[in-house]
Amino acid sequence: MVRDAKFADIPAILDLLAMQFRLTHYHRDGTVNIDERAAKQLLTTAIQRHGKHFEGGTFVQVALTGNLICGVLVGALSRVYAIGDKLMASDLFWTSSEMVDPRDPPLLMRNFITWAFESPDVAEVRVGVTRVISEDPARISKILKRMGMVEYGLICRLQRKAT
Repeated sequence: MVRDAKFADIPAILDLLAMQFRLTHYHRDGTVNIDERAAKQLLTTAIQRHGKHFEGGTFVQVALTGNLICGVLVGALSRVYAIGDKLMASDLFWTSSEMVDPRDPPLLMRNFITWAFESPDVAEVRVGVTRVISEDPARISKILKRMGMVEYGLICRLQRKAT
């Protein structure tokens, strides 16, 4: 089941994000930790602005298996490349645990896309697919392509060397 997030969901969303974060290279190599205070503030603000269609407006939905939050999508509206006169919708988090109903993550994304294009000011929806969210970004890309998205670039990274 997919529904809009509530303030009462924040602890469970944080638990899910922490569980998923443990799968990332950031956690494995010990370079980055979750700032729980910042994460709570981000989720609180996102839930406050959920459904708004102005710059800074957000989308926050969760996927539940029984009463357990097993998936989340948090997205936000910003100006196209920070200077455009139109908005773009970008995901901040789109993740789920192994316990999620496999139909729910694509439903979260479809709902996000629908919400974004309800605003005539939104020029595009942009979703990042990196190894942070999946060991197989190509598999996630296939799901997005079935929704009509196209690959649009490349993300490169350079990690700080240990000192």
